[in-house]
Amino acid sequence: MSDQPAGGAAGDPIWRSESSETAEEIDAVAAVTHELQRKTPRRRLIESALSLAATLVMFLFVVPAVSGSHYSAIWDQISTLSIARLSMLTGIWALAVLAYSGVMVNCLPGLHRRRAVTVNLASSAVSNVVPFGGAVGVGATYAMDMSWGFSPPTVTLSILVSGVWNVFVKLTLPVLAVVLLLTTGRDTGQLVIPAIIGVVALVGAVVVLALIMRSELLAEKVGAIGQRIVDPLGRRIQRLAALDIGRSVLDFRHHSIGLLRRHWALITLWVVLFNLIQYLLLLACVRSIGLDTHELGWIEVFAAFAFARLLETIPITPSGVGFVETGAAATLISFGGHAEAATAAVFLFRGFTYLLEIPTGALAWGVWASMRGWRRPVGSADRR
Repeated sequence: MSDQPAGGAAGDPIWRSESSETAEEIDAVAAVTHELQRKTPRRRLIESALSLAATLVMFLFVVPAVSGSHYSAIWDQISTLSIARLSMLTGIWALAVLAYSGVMVNCLPGLHRRRAVTVNLASSAVSNVVPFGGAVGVGATYAMDMSWGFSPPTVTLSILVSGVWNVFVKLTLPVLAVVLLLTTGRDTGQLVIPAIIGVVALVGAVVVLALIMRSELLAEKVGAIGQRIVDPLGRRIQRLAALDIGRSVLDFRHHSIGLLRRHWALITLWVVLFNLIQYLLLLACVRSIGLDTHELGWIEVFAAFAFARLLETIPITPSGVGFVETGAAATLISFGGHAEAATAAVFLFRGFTYLLEIPTGALAWGVWASMRGWRRPVGSADRR
């Protein structure tokens, strides 16, 4: 499933303080409408065309070239799976959905588990369909959470915290994969560069977060450094000119410090558990297709999963579709997996983590629209 992206509408500050927002006057559905309308029709058309073109190129040319496989052969591999096997894989996918709801209820205290599943599936479906759809997925999250009584600042905080933790994990996975590969004497191949980038970025991100949480003075210094970095860009990019990094950093510290002190361990636990279950889903797909431990061990499959998680962040296509399939299949093949079987396993995995989330997300939208009893005044859930 798609992780919740962090951030707000373009041109807005990353954080809005309680004093500047008028939550009671905001219609929840308008949050989605705003995200859909903030880009001109021409810009959306261009983005959609570019995204579609990139997707077609990846699936028509790149995937066949990398795997050396025909789609008919890949489908033959998948179509032989029994109902029992598909049911088992569906069960693992459902466990991953439940695990991520644990992340959401800890990032947004007061959110019930059923509602967390609903908003996650619905926002993931939007992100999986709309080109550059992360912002629209954020809009969907605001719409649903606000309709259940949460205020915009509280929802913003939950998105930021979950986003930060997801980034930490995505940067950690390639590093861990390289370490595991080195212990077995296997060639680390194309994971070396992502791992190096991951180490540098992860250490930097952890240090910055630790400094922000350590003291008000250090948070101010971090904000000042960030502002000096953004200011030159703001002269060229208008929407960055309005960003007040110093205020955003301080506001984030003031509002998140209590949440992180109480829930950081549970957030970490659930994020790790979610990624572990998704890895087990890929491993189960590999074994279901018929690739045994002699061809691909659990470490090699983990390396492909780590690479795939990084590629999901590519915004050109929804949830990195095309890039994820190509990268994961190439990784499995490079480690000795049979080309057609490895590609089929990746496509099967993405059938659950990408395609299945579209109809289930549509169902989640229907549940949200029909459950009128869940509605609460904006801000009422914050006072519980």
